[in-house]
Amino acid sequence: MTTCKIKSANSLYDSVCLQHNNPLVIGRGPLTKIKDKRLSRNHVKLTADFQTGLLNVELIGANKCKAGDEILSRNDSVQLKHGDVLELLEKQYSYTVGFDPVPNYPSCARKENLEMVGKQTTLFDFLGKRKSENPAEGQNESKKVKMEHTWEEIDGGKLMVFCTEGVQSKSKIAAFDMDGTIITPKSGKVFPTDFNDWKILLSQIPAKLKQLIQDDYKVVFMTNQGGMAKGTTKPSEFREKLVNIASKLSIPLQVFISPKQSIYRKPSTGMWKYLVDQANDGIAVDMSSSFYCGDAAGRQAKWALGKKKDHSCGDRLFAMNLGLKFYTPEEYFLGQRPVAYKEPSFNPRAFEVSGPLLHPSNADLTSVKQEVIMLVGYPGSGKSHFSKQHSAKSKYVVVNRDLLGSWQKCTAEMEKALDVGKSVIIDNTNPDCESRSRFLKIAAARRIPCRCFMMNSSLSHAQHNNKFRELTDEKHAPISRMIFNIYKSKYKEPVLDEGFTEMVRVNFRYDFTSPDTEALYKMYLLED
Repeated sequence: MTTCKIKSANSLYDSVCLQHNNPLVIGRGPLTKIKDKRLSRNHVKLTADFQTGLLNVELIGANKCKAGDEILSRNDSVQLKHGDVLELLEKQYSYTVGFDPVPNYPSCARKENLEMVGKQTTLFDFLGKRKSENPAEGQNESKKVKMEHTWEEIDGGKLMVFCTEGVQSKSKIAAFDMDGTIITPKSGKVFPTDFNDWKILLSQIPAKLKQLIQDDYKVVFMTNQGGMAKGTTKPSEFREKLVNIASKLSIPLQVFISPKQSIYRKPSTGMWKYLVDQANDGIAVDMSSSFYCGDAAGRQAKWALGKKKDHSCGDRLFAMNLGLKFYTPEEYFLGQRPVAYKEPSFNPRAFEVSGPLLHPSNADLTSVKQEVIMLVGYPGSGKSHFSKQHSAKSKYVVVNRDLLGSWQKCTAEMEKALDVGKSVIIDNTNPDCESRSRFLKIAAARRIPCRCFMMNSSLSHAQHNNKFRELTDEKHAPISRMIFNIYKSKYKEPVLDEGFTEMVRVNFRYDFTSPDTEALYKMYLLED
C-alpha cells in the first residue's frame, strides 16, 4: 500500500499525511500546529499522485514559499518527488516529501514535470471553461457537487468541516454521531489506540447509508472530538481516518468536528447552525424529513442484555434542542424498539421567571440598619448576579473570595467595612458551618445582625448556568465538575442556631440581553 507524507524537520510541528489525488490545503492551524501569522490558514495546496510518485504544490497564500529549487509566488505550482524539501516560508517550516515505497523515477521525470507546471489548468478551471463553451452543461449547477476533498477550520479552529468529493447539498439531512454509532474500536477497547483502530459498528450500516443517498439525503457526521484539544488526536491523522471511513462506506460524506468546549460542541447546536447557514449552499433544510442518530442517549444500565449505561445523553439532547427526530443506532440500523432513558434533572425549557424573588415573600431585600447578608449556594447559582444587583441599589459592600483570593482577606475586608458603618454581603459559596462561622463571629462581636440568603438553585441548574456563562462570556473561567462535587460533599444546610437572625431563600433570576441568549439558555447545554 502506497503512502505519502510531508515530514516536518522540527518536532514541534506535525507531519501531514496525504491521500492519492485528494488535495489538502495546509497552513497556520491545528493540522500543522504552526501559529506564525505570516502563514495564512490556507497557504499551500498539496496533491499527491501515488502512481507517478509526485507531489503537486500550489501556493495560494500571500507570502512566498520554496518547493525544491523553486521560489513560488501566489498561484504558482511545482511538482516534488520523494526526498524533495518544501519550505512553507523561505528557509522556515521545512518539510521533506516521503513516498513509501519509494517510486522508481525515470531519469528525466523531474525536468519534464517541472516544465509542465506553473500554468496548469485546475479541474475547476476546466469545468468552468466547458460550461462557458457548452451552456447546456451548466444546467445541473444547482446540484453543487463537491469535486475534491476539503478540510476547513471555522471560528479559529473551534469547528472543523471535512467534505469528500461528490457531496451534494440537500434539503433532507441524515445526521449521525460517529464513535459508537458508525464506528467502534476494532481493538475492543473503550477508546481507540490510534487513528487506524476502528471498524464499522454494524454490518447493516453501509447499505443503510447508501440507501439514504439514493433517497436524496445528504449524509453528515457530527462528532465531538475532545482528544484534539487535549493533544491526543492529531488533526492530520483524524482527517486521514475520515478519508478511510468514507472510502469504506463508499458514499459522499460531510463531517462536522468540534475539537473543544464551545458553542459547536453537542448538545449545543452550533455545528448544525453552521451546516444550515453556511455549509448547505443556501438550500433550506427540511427539519420534518431530517433526523439525527447517536449512541449517547441516556439509556441506563441493562437497557439490553449485558449493556452498560450510555456515557451521556448528549446526542438525544442535541436532537431535542433542534426539534429533530432522534434514533439510537439500534433503532435506526437494526429496527429495535425505543427503550427508556433518563432525562436530565434540570429542564431549561421549563425555566420561567415567576413568583416572588424571596421566600418568604414578606422578607426585606435590604435593611435600613447596618447588617450582614451571607449568601450560600453552588458556584453558578446566581450569588454574584444577585449581590451585584443588590449592592447597586444600596450601600452594601460586597466581599468576594474569587476577587480577594482567600477567606482571610475576606474577613479583613468585612471588618474594615463594618467598622465604618457599612453593611456587607458575603458573596462566597459558604457550604459548611466552619466557613460560615468566620463571618458570623465578626458580626456577633459587633452585635450586627446577620441574615442567611440561600440560593434556590439545584446542582444541575447551577452547572447549566456555568455552561451558559462559558458559551456567552469568553472571559468566564470554566468551573470543573470537581468543584461542584467538593461543594456538594461539604454542604450542610444552614440553620438559625448558627447565629443567623433570619433564613431567606432566593429564587434564581436572569436578565436576558436578547431573544437569542434566552433561546440558548433554554437549550440543554450539559451532556447528561
